[in-house]
Amino acid sequence: MPIYEYTCNKCNHVHDAVRSVDNRDSPIECPECASMDSIKNVTGAMGAVDTKLTPDKATGGQYSELMDKMKRGTPKAYHETLDRSSSRNGSIWGNN
Repeated sequence: MPIYEYTCNKCNHVHDAVRSVDNRDSPIECPECASMDSIKNVTGAMGAVDTKLTPDKATGGQYSELMDKMKRGTPKAYHETLDRSSSRNGSIWGNN
């Protein structure tokens, strides 16, 4: 389950809670003042993406081998789609 960060509207205490996605916006008790008036803070995960990462790079070339095997058992009308999937990279901003 994800960890969410909350701020108490009564005492401004910032606290974390492990909650299911379904319950993330439900009222939660402040551990400092016991108020049920906390709001969920907007937070984001930090991370890095290799925008040059291709399926072959991630699998050491095994992805192309798998696509070749799939092509042998797939009608030619679908080969272009399989080829396109092999050339995608990790970028979400450009043409991928």
